Amino acid sequence: MSGFIAASSAQAATFPVGSANFKASAGPNGTFAGAFFNTGIAAGEFTDTFTFTLPADGFGSGTVTTSANFLGNANDLDFTSVLINGVAAQLFVAGGGVFESAFQNLIPITAGQLNTITVTGFSRGNGAYGGQASFEPSAIPEPASWALMLAGFAMTGYALRRRRVAFA
Repeated sequence: MSGFIAASSAQAATFPVGSANFKASAGPNGTFAGAFFNTGIAAGEFTDTFTFTLPADGFGSGTVTTSANFLGNANDLDFTSVLINGVAAQLFVAGGGVFESAFQNLIPITAGQLNTITVTGFSRGNGAYGGQASFEPSAIPEPASWALMLAGFAMTGYALRRRRVAFA
């Protein structure tokens, strides 16, 4: 019996929000929270892309992690990169390479545009990872708030102008 290792081709998958691998829920004040994952990733290189569109401009943050019992076993998975809208997340390796995580925050998200989280890596036969993402809309005052703010500035300016300052 001779030893033979076959190189597998790269795998690619796309998961839109609402699919079994990518769930999101709306929260108060226009926030969103999401969870994404992939399991049973066959041996070889992989690229998973998670896609979503949001109704408002704002900022997103996220983390993604993997773990295995032993370095190099079938459940071990290594991240090559994690990108959020093309911005590289910071990769962190612990436990001698058994645990990996990637994280990034304050990624600009544009309303009505297709946004992506792209996870690339290498699986040893039955890899898995999981992640979470959050979104907070930009603080843009409503027209009534702008009017009230401008009226307050005008009153403050008028009061300062009328007030006479005495210098000793």
